[in-house]
Amino acid sequence: MNLKFLRKISLSLLVMLLVSTVLFAQDRKVTGKVVDQSDGTGIPGVNVSLKGIPSNVSTNADGVFTIQVKSNTDVLVFSYIGYVRQQVTVGTQSNINVKLVSDNKNLDDVVIVGYGTQKKGSLTGSISTIELKKVEDIPALNLTSALRGTAPGLSVSGGSQRPGQGTTITIRNPVAFAKDGGQGTNPLFVIDDIIRTQADFDALDINEVESATVLKDAEAAIYGVQGANGVIIVRTKRGKQGAPKINFSTSLGTSNATILPKMMNSSQLGNFLNDYTQASAYIQTIPGTPVNNYYNADGFLVTGATGAIASTRNPVWYTPDELAYFADHSHNYLEEAFNTAYVFRSALNVSGGNDKVIYFLGGDYVNQNSNFKGINSYKYGLRASVEAKPAKGLTTSLALNTNINYSRSYWYKLTSTSESLDNDAASLQNIQPWQEYFIDGNPVVIGGSNTGGNDNINFFQIQNSNNYTGGSSTSTNILGKITYEIPGIKGLTATGTMNKNLNSANNKQFGTTFTYYKYAGTGANAHIPGGTLLATYKVINGDKVRLTPTFANSYQLDAGLNYDRSFGKHNISAVALFEQRETNSEGVAAESTGVVTGGLDYQTFTTGAQSSSQSSMVSQFGFQSFISRLNYDYDNKYLVQLIYRADGSSRFAPGRNWGSFPAVSAGWVASKESFIADNFKWVDLLKFRVSVGLTGTDNTRPYQYQANYNLGTGTSGGAVFNEGDRGIAIRPNVAIPNEFVTWDHVLKTNYGVDMAFLKNRLSFSGEYYWNKGYDLLTTLSSSVPATIGGTVPTENYSRVNMFGYEFSLGWRDHIGKDFTYSFSPFYTWMDNKNIKIDVSSGIAGTVQDLSGQSSDAGVLGYRSLGIIRTQADADALIAQRAAAAGGAQNVKIFGQALQPGMINYEDVNGDGIISTDTKDQSYITKRQSNHNSLGLNFSVGYKGFNMNVIMGMSWGGWTAIDGL
Repeated sequence: MNLKFLRKISLSLLVMLLVSTVLFAQDRKVTGKVVDQSDGTGIPGVNVSLKGIPSNVSTNADGVFTIQVKSNTDVLVFSYIGYVRQQVTVGTQSNINVKLVSDNKNLDDVVIVGYGTQKKGSLTGSISTIELKKVEDIPALNLTSALRGTAPGLSVSGGSQRPGQGTTITIRNPVAFAKDGGQGTNPLFVIDDIIRTQADFDALDINEVESATVLKDAEAAIYGVQGANGVIIVRTKRGKQGAPKINFSTSLGTSNATILPKMMNSSQLGNFLNDYTQASAYIQTIPGTPVNNYYNADGFLVTGATGAIASTRNPVWYTPDELAYFADHSHNYLEEAFNTAYVFRSALNVSGGNDKVIYFLGGDYVNQNSNFKGINSYKYGLRASVEAKPAKGLTTSLALNTNINYSRSYWYKLTSTSESLDNDAASLQNIQPWQEYFIDGNPVVIGGSNTGGNDNINFFQIQNSNNYTGGSSTSTNILGKITYEIPGIKGLTATGTMNKNLNSANNKQFGTTFTYYKYAGTGANAHIPGGTLLATYKVINGDKVRLTPTFANSYQLDAGLNYDRSFGKHNISAVALFEQRETNSEGVAAESTGVVTGGLDYQTFTTGAQSSSQSSMVSQFGFQSFISRLNYDYDNKYLVQLIYRADGSSRFAPGRNWGSFPAVSAGWVASKESFIADNFKWVDLLKFRVSVGLTGTDNTRPYQYQANYNLGTGTSGGAVFNEGDRGIAIRPNVAIPNEFVTWDHVLKTNYGVDMAFLKNRLSFSGEYYWNKGYDLLTTLSSSVPATIGGTVPTENYSRVNMFGYEFSLGWRDHIGKDFTYSFSPFYTWMDNKNIKIDVSSGIAGTVQDLSGQSSDAGVLGYRSLGIIRTQADADALIAQRAAAAGGAQNVKIFGQALQPGMINYEDVNGDGIISTDTKDQSYITKRQSNHNSLGLNFSVGYKGFNMNVIMGMSWGGWTAIDGL
């Protein structure tokens, strides 16, 4: 019995020992090598891990690795940037060799182009793709502002200083001379293949956008008569198959000045102004004869030769008692009024679907206030889309979106001032720091005028009133699309799209009348605020209610065929479309003056004159277009694209309103040639591109080809021969028609190279472009004789060449499994050359005639040659210029005799006299605007956390700062 028990125990121990031995044998090391499939070279730094278990194992410089495994069922995961991730089951292997395949998905990425998509690797034009992930968290009120610094050749200005302010966006360096067109230098905006306005584009929330591209060269020829300034294309998000997916994002951003202007305090400014006034006392009247006059501490002029003291004090002098007051009374009103601004944004969307129906529903809300209290703007929007496949080969979709925007700012409409929104910062900077806006709670007259003027812009008075400019706008867009795969012809589909857009805006300005109080002032020279109340004055800030409601509706219809097919190594795609667009807009400018005291911001609370006008507020125009594009490539190596668009525009005269816009581009992927692929293994991509195409803009008002007339009433109706006043009459308008006017012509050429190295970690692109603008629409003014006596129409007159180059660099890599980083700087330079421009006879041939030069010749002014330090310096200059001036007594600078302390300027025309006309002016800097731009964008990521930084700089230009 005991022996049987011992045998059982022994057998159990033996089995356990064998199992432990087997398990111990499976916990083993596996070695191997990871190589590139294309050339067999080892790849260093490849992360090797057990599936589901983090690992720090990586291949050495030769691609060799060693890793501990626990079971034959373990799976090894091999991952490295630029290669397709690969998994291998261990099994009984002790040595595992792996060949990684290069991940060229970057070249296979689909890029949105005009009326379709293309693979990135087959592009032949200059197209920039915006990395939306890097800008989705930027605290910007509109999409245009968020694109700042994201792509070479894309310039964005404005839109960040105050809420609701519009932005200016340009692609490369377009020019516009016509003053009556609406497009100017703005690019064309396209949303889901529908041509839209910038307002519609800015209403998009970044979280609604799937992709965005910028067409910069002849690629824009597919948009014909409106493509010369480049095109920005976005594709909004659609639903995807799967269970409902909810996304919510919210952000809170702040906006503040990097540094506010450093202002003088009261004491500094008072003493500075005294010094300035003191210098006027000893100005020489006779060249070389010193004047020893001066102002004493109390502001009385003392004659140096006799010691006589003037009986009256200089009114601009600040006396000792006033300076003592200034020492304890000093404001920095700009700093007091300036606050941190906030931008709040939230977006929520849900999407999902199955193989038959997909859907997307999203909403967004953005609210931004200002650095000045009381200025704010907000918007909210809703976007919904559904896509269904009711039958084989048939796809239908419907999208609806609506946006509501509101903005409000202060309204400045004082007499003798502009309505500029910048009056707030300007007035706060310019007021003397010892001045008081209010005395005993009463707004104070400041400056010489009692009725208005910039000096009397009382920022805090307007801020605390209900005087404002602003309004709301609403946009609704409905887009329907149907696509059908035509049976029997593989790759051929028919498409039809219908879009309807409705826009309305209700803008309002409301201004009242303020009572300002004028005080005598105290101090020896009455510069200290306060004293006796002298009078009160009515200062009008508009004193009106102005309404400018507008309404616009438009539609776009597209119908055509798409073909996409491969035959072996031959790949062909084609698009043929018919498009028709029409836009109608109407508005009215109505105002009523005489706002009653305490009245609300409605015209019913006014008692003065009323007026309304629709001048320049009614518009109708339309287009018809035939659009085609053909793409061919052989083995993704040799690439050709042909574009042809015919546009008909209602803006121009019948018979001259159709234009043709062809373009051709080609590409050669040299890295696919065997002499490069076999000998330069580190070169992943080398592609050369060239494009040329004709584009245009119809940047002018419609119907200029027609003689036009005015309606008149009363004596303005054309009473003749003592007939008395007529009721209504039609009479010719004093405007000259131009039946020959047509669109701008811009011939675009572009040369580019794309390169990638080191398994696509390093990339480089370079572009050079040269655009020839001719028959450019121009509203002539300078060269038109005064004897014309009528309004001159826009005509095809100017010629300008535009050129520049762009370079972009990219580096993407990772450290270990979880840490990634990238750096993508770019540099651009651009300029132009005027060939033929509007030049008046008075400046033709002078330094201001920019024919044959860049339109940016620099800052026009007087070139300083230094300060005249001594009387000997002044005497030498007088002797040098006396002959040319007709005598030493005529040698002057701005009407004053030369003397120590003056700035000496270059005598450009050589007459010995520096005068206030333009004869002695020259371009004193090479450029006025910045022509060089640098982008410095980078990102880092760790597991699920990412930080994206977009920053840049531009240089080369100069600006002027106003002084005394």
